[in-house]
Amino acid sequence: MDPAKQLYQVALGQGQDVVANAFLDMGHKEGQWVMLQNVHLMPHFLYSMLKRMDGYAAEGSHMTFRVFLTSDPTNSIPIELLQRSIKLTNEPPAGFKANMSRAFVSFKKEEFDEKEAKIKTILFGLVYFHTVMSERKKFGPKGFNMVYPFSEGDLRCSSIIL
Repeated sequence: MDPAKQLYQVALGQGQDVVANAFLDMGHKEGQWVMLQNVHLMPHFLYSMLKRMDGYAAEGSHMTFRVFLTSDPTNSIPIELLQRSIKLTNEPPAGFKANMSRAFVSFKKEEFDEKEAKIKTILFGLVYFHTVMSERKKFGPKGFNMVYPFSEGDLRCSSIIL
């Protein structure tokens, strides 16, 4: 099997439940992996997915069939789904220094060393800003400030634009 055809991803949102169901059916029969992203946006879909998965189990799924779900923290995920799942969490490390280290590790050493001094300085500023934003989240919104999740992806995009 072609490795590029083994994983199918769907970002759930309006109307994407049809696509997700098609990928689940195909993965169940042919043994592909299916990643459903942002499941917190469609909690009603999760209940129908549970019923669909029960049907797959009764029918017998392909041995290599896997389903991966991503979600923001929420209370709307059915407890039955959580009980049947292996759960992984990814949270920023505690402390400013640990956050700075984690942000710098996301860049390849060669990628960083090739840049000229001005760009390295600005990149350090971006990493510093990312760390401050990550640390600030634990305090919640204060005054007129809104919580903005300046994520790892935002940092990566900013560095590419830089």
